[in-house]
Amino acid sequence: MASSGAHAMVLFLFMFAAVLSPAARREVATAVMHAANAQRRRSSVRPDGKTIDQGIGYILMALAVVLTYVLY
Repeated sequence: MASSGAHAMVLFLFMFAAVLSPAARREVATAVMHAANAQRRRSSVRPDGKTIDQGIGYILMALAVVLTYVLY
C-alpha cells in the first residue's frame, strides 16, 4: 500500500512540475497567440450578415428619429 502511495506522490510531483515549467507555459502561450491571430484574420476579412443587418437597423432607427422629432 505504501508503494502505491509513493508512486502516486511521484506522479503528482511530475505533473506539478510539468504545469509550472516555463517551457509548458511558453507552449501554451504560443498556441493561444496563434489561435487569436487566426480568429482575427477570419473576422477581419469581410463583415458577416449579422453586422450588415445591425447596420441597416441603426440606419432605419436614425431615420425614424429624424422623421419623428426633427420634421414634426
